Amino acid sequence: MTYLVLCVFDLRNANRDDYKYVYLDLADIGLRRSVKSDGGPSFQLPGITVMGTVEGRSVEEVRTRVGKSVQSILKGRSVRGDFFVVVSSDWACAGEST
Repeated sequence: MTYLVLCVFDLRNANRDDYKYVYLDLADIGLRRSVKSDGGPSFQLPGITVMGTVEGRSVEEVRTRVGKSVQSILKGRSVRGDFFVVVSSDWACAGEST
């Protein structure tokens, strides 16, 4: 099944390159700074938010796997910070830029 994953994070004492490489690593697991809806335009997510769809057996399995992946990415880049992961199987999204 496909699940929507939203991740918000904040790095401590990080520089521009730290964020750049963390974003690249997150993209490798399917979480990106911009999203494109079916038949709609791309939308840049605000702030330090990434989102994507991830295949898995259950919402709990995906939550655990993605959480461990994000933790591994931060540790692998030797950065410290906080993150929050939300996984949903029944979802709808909307975004607006003003």
